Amino acid sequence: MTIFSMLFTLGLSAAAGWLLHRRHVPAGMMIGAVLAASVLSVFGLGALPGSAKHLAQIIAGTFIGCSASRDDFRRLRTFWKPVILITFSLLLVNLTIGFLLYFAGYSDFLSCLVCAIPGGISDVTLIAVDFGADASKVLMVHFCRLIVGMMVFPVVVNRFTAPIETDTGTEGSEVTEPAPKGNTLRLLLALSVSALAAWLGNRLHIPAASIVCPLISTFVLNFCGFTIRFPGNLRQAAQVLSGAYVGCLLDPSHFGNLSAVLSAILITLVVLLINAVLFGWWMEKRCGVPLREGMLMLTPAGASDMALIADDLGFRSPRLVLVQIYRLLIATAVFPQICLGLSRLIGTFL
Repeated sequence: MTIFSMLFTLGLSAAAGWLLHRRHVPAGMMIGAVLAASVLSVFGLGALPGSAKHLAQIIAGTFIGCSASRDDFRRLRTFWKPVILITFSLLLVNLTIGFLLYFAGYSDFLSCLVCAIPGGISDVTLIAVDFGADASKVLMVHFCRLIVGMMVFPVVVNRFTAPIETDTGTEGSEVTEPAPKGNTLRLLLALSVSALAAWLGNRLHIPAASIVCPLISTFVLNFCGFTIRFPGNLRQAAQVLSGAYVGCLLDPSHFGNLSAVLSAILITLVVLLINAVLFGWWMEKRCGVPLREGMLMLTPAGASDMALIADDLGFRSPRLVLVQIYRLLIATAVFPQICLGLSRLIGTFL
């Protein structure tokens, strides 16, 4: 691995991401970086060091921690029943897909469980690396899941669910709050605390410490009133960095059994769609959540991508944003630990 190959990988990934971003593709920066790095990886040209993974995870964890505040979680007190249903449905889907993929012969048990974690493509793939799972196979399933979540799922929701009237109180306009005073210094301090937390977590051998520890440390700062506005250009840089690293993990030699790959993708997408319809309908009947909003809460895409999808549909819901932040937190900090513990507990019997 040379400096030239690393710079070439980052440069091409950033250019591809910028091109898709300019074309208004949801999560275009990340998707472009993954695509460019994947192509380079197939031809043996893509290369990034392991430190890129840790840096991307630290930035991502800090970003997630900055996204949720004490006031946000207070608002969820009146929305606890749908939150419980969403948590239960995501966990059920995680385990169902994991077992089905394993019995379909897609990969080892831990890798199959990680394939089904309801998080973002870069976060989950980087967690797979930390866990020693097959990152290439995790990447393939999550990439297809992301594409369907951003390009197919919104069309299905828009076509087969009724529009939500503005007087229901679920729609609202997005309010841009000014950055707090001294935001640059606050951000630098948060990143420093995140880096220290990640270092300590890795020293203590905490699974996925590079993203979990920064997430928790930044959220604690934010919860205590140390608010931080995360700049969009830094978030995009982290998307390029993590996307490029994830793309470099793609190993074509892992996909010799094409039928197993196709069956894994089909199983994942069918289960996710059935889950969104059933639990979306259940939340509408039991909790009064409109079907369209409920299905968007359970979309296959990640939380940040979900915000873009909802905007494309002309639908902005504070509840939807809060649920996606909550979903992102549990998918990053809780579900991976459940998968790891479950694989250690019963993996030897399968």
